[in-house]
Amino acid sequence: MSPTLIEFDGGFSCYALSEIEARFIHQEVFVDHAYGDEDLGEAPFIVDVGANIGLFSLNMRRRYPGARIVAYEPAPETACVLRRNLELHGITDITVHTHALGAEAGTAAFTYYPAMPGNSTFYPEGKARQKQVTAELLGAEQAEASFASNPLTVGVERLSRSLAEHHPDRAVIDLLKIDVEGAELDVLAGIDETDWARIRNVALEVHNTAVSQVDDVEELLRDKGMTVTSEPHPLLGQVLGVCNVRACR
Repeated sequence: MSPTLIEFDGGFSCYALSEIEARFIHQEVFVDHAYGDEDLGEAPFIVDVGANIGLFSLNMRRRYPGARIVAYEPAPETACVLRRNLELHGITDITVHTHALGAEAGTAAFTYYPAMPGNSTFYPEGKARQKQVTAELLGAEQAEASFASNPLTVGVERLSRSLAEHHPDRAVIDLLKIDVEGAELDVLAGIDETDWARIRNVALEVHNTAVSQVDDVEELLRDKGMTVTSEPHPLLGQVLGVCNVRACR
């Protein structure tokens, strides 16, 4: 599937593999500010885990021209579109890593959905409810087409190890954004205890599946000394139980 150029109100444009998904994420990031709208200062260090095609990173660069941004996207086709969007907007200093983040380094099976790559996941069983809702709204045939998948094997690294290796000069993480389709606790488990004090803000989309419950995410963040708030996702909360969780210190 080749990416197409999508135009949005206000003059913004991006390449995407799925126009419907791109418009959904644009609403989520640019309009609803799903990952928060705190003032991060003039030159924040931002880590975008689950960067997808780059809309969050692009929005952060628009808001903070002096920001240093690191993006993680393990799906090869999606990472290619992410890089193309950075090129489209003339951005050369956002670092893209194409390994996933998790609790332990190694490799892992990853389920890639070509029709909706932003839903690609390490935990496809967590998509059962979403597939059911899609079938109810659009029919079983459309649900099967949307959730047709390609199995991948991707590299996994721990966040602390990745930052220490590639970005050792950064003493503070001003914002850690995580949108990883059910693997939220895995990413958090990859942060060394000594690194937690460096993290000022965390923004997560939590899917409330068997492997990632919002209560567990909130408890972990509070145990790390952070103040935590959560609210239903404005578009997915009622139907799928997705929550936006924010933490700060």
